[in-house]
Amino acid sequence: MPATAISVVIPTHNRPELLAEALASVAAQSLPPAEVIVVDDASDPPVSPRQLDLGGIPVKLLRHDQARGGAAAKNTGVAAATGGLLAFLDDDDLYAPGYLAAAAAALAGHPELDVVFMGVDWFGRNAEASGRNYREAMARTLAAAGRADSDAPLIRFDRGLVAALLERVPMAFQRPVVRREAFPRIGPYEPHCLLWDCDWALRAALDGRAGLCPAGLYRQRSEGQGYSSRPERWEEQMLSVLEIRQRLGALVRQRHPDDRPLRQLFDRAIARSWFDLAYHHRRHGRTREALAAWLRSQRHAPDPRRLGLLLRILATPTGWLKGR
Repeated sequence: MPATAISVVIPTHNRPELLAEALASVAAQSLPPAEVIVVDDASDPPVSPRQLDLGGIPVKLLRHDQARGGAAAKNTGVAAATGGLLAFLDDDDLYAPGYLAAAAAALAGHPELDVVFMGVDWFGRNAEASGRNYREAMARTLAAAGRADSDAPLIRFDRGLVAALLERVPMAFQRPVVRREAFPRIGPYEPHCLLWDCDWALRAALDGRAGLCPAGLYRQRSEGQGYSSRPERWEEQMLSVLEIRQRLGALVRQRHPDDRPLRQLFDRAIARSWFDLAYHHRRHGRTREALAAWLRSQRHAPDPRRLGLLLRILATPTGWLKGR
């Protein structure tokens, strides 16, 4: 299959109506994909081939007998893909009609790039708030990457993107179109990572050459359906960010032992994660855990500005011997 042919991977689980909408948006593309790979992650009832008629676009239907999550489903789809370019669509989202054409043009015009991230437009009940938060996050991220003044249809990044994504990973950087030949180098999605889209984006920035099509061509549904975005999972998300930073920091030390600025960048990010966790534990009365997390933050990157939190932890009138 030609290097410019696009394989679209769609993981799905128990959303037949929304899947139909997602597939319709693929069928409406100004540049049709070479193939669509639907990965049924143990839906009950299973997705039927009769649901997948895209008017001449070849469709592969793969199935997991047990639910393994979106990351594993995307990896399954990638393994079956034959196109030179890999695009992804969640089963509750949509493509704008020019999505695939814009991504293909960006990669064709810039053969040095391995991946283009795609701008997001929000729809649904919570679209206004989600869109506002997204625009603020994108402005901060582009500023941190040294590209705040760019209004180009394609923004190319250098290593500054790593520093920016260590601070935050806006939704656009979770919506990649990647060359299939670059995917093994960047690596598969990590099924055991809560924030696996964010993890992959950081690895793409580290081990690939990335650009951004900022136009909002990926249509992101905002209906409160995202499990990982719920407030009760904030601590899990903090721990996931910490795990990502520590794991990638170890890779940086292994692969780039002489790149001291890069290693220090990850050490500071890891220290911030431990400090945030210390603050979180202290707010919830977990004094011993707060102190342990604070000490770990100082081990990675000492910072006297963190002493204020230490004093508040030590002044907490709770039971030290009980770990509270």
